[in-house]
Amino acid sequence: MSNNIENNDTLRWHHRLSLELLWGACCAMGYMPRWFRYGMFKPFVYALLRMLRYRYDVSYNNIKGSFPEMSHKEVKSLVHASYSNLAEVIVETICLAGAKRRGDLDHVTWIDLDKHLERTKGRDWIFMAAHYGCWEYFPLWSIVDTENHLVGVYHPLKSIVFEHLYRRLRNYTPNVYQVTMQDTVRHYVRNRGKGKNIVLGLISDQTPNLRPDTEWFDFLNRKTAFIDGSEKLAMRFNMPIYFTHIERIGAGRMAIRFDEIYDGVEVVEPNEITRRYVAALEKMIKERPELWMWTHKRWKHSPEKQLRRFGKMTKSGEN
Repeated sequence: MSNNIENNDTLRWHHRLSLELLWGACCAMGYMPRWFRYGMFKPFVYALLRMLRYRYDVSYNNIKGSFPEMSHKEVKSLVHASYSNLAEVIVETICLAGAKRRGDLDHVTWIDLDKHLERTKGRDWIFMAAHYGCWEYFPLWSIVDTENHLVGVYHPLKSIVFEHLYRRLRNYTPNVYQVTMQDTVRHYVRNRGKGKNIVLGLISDQTPNLRPDTEWFDFLNRKTAFIDGSEKLAMRFNMPIYFTHIERIGAGRMAIRFDEIYDGVEVVEPNEITRRYVAALEKMIKERPELWMWTHKRWKHSPEKQLRRFGKMTKSGEN
């Protein structure tokens, strides 16, 4: 299996220069002591986000629609709290540049680690995650599970420079493989059964492309579409799926556990696995709503838009 983390041949000279400057800045920040990263740099990033009102209207409308019982003051407070979490995610992501050399890889406490390693031993499996807490920590699983290959599925960025930067930041060990959403099935079929088992990590709370057969789920007080790639993979190849539950336990530190939502053999109705993921995600968000990324335009599609575009509405989107 080829890791293929980065191919600089696709970069022009000014792209390479920008990439190396950004990488150097990330490495420098990664070597800074924790008191500087979280006591000085994070407050600076937080103040910058508030000053720029980064996607404030998007965040405000998303939160108000999800929690209509909240007052204006409560919604505004939650927007600012989510800025604080986003600032911490930015710091955490940047500082991963020095993590491998620094040896500071204790960002995550894996709950019931031995139990999970035992129940997934000898099997390919999927974990469904979300933009909650620090999602850039998920590939750190490759540090504790060296017996398997971790495949991080991601959506390519529009900026070629930041695309290469993020691929470097996620390269914690040679055991991490980064694959685009479009290549996931092909990559899995090509590499399954070749020595080590494969762990597929998918962030599944992104907005999918609108299709005539888009399904709608009740999520945070409205009809919502979800990416269903994990369910299709699990049903096709009999892989168990685990929901990735996150808890922030301190600055730059997370506690993560994997909750089984499909065992790989159960006979389920179409969309049932995705529905279980949606229910688990909603429950987790309601526990600590400030840890979810509210700046994303999560509800740009709707059953009504599907009806206008395709002249039909799926059963789950009907009133």
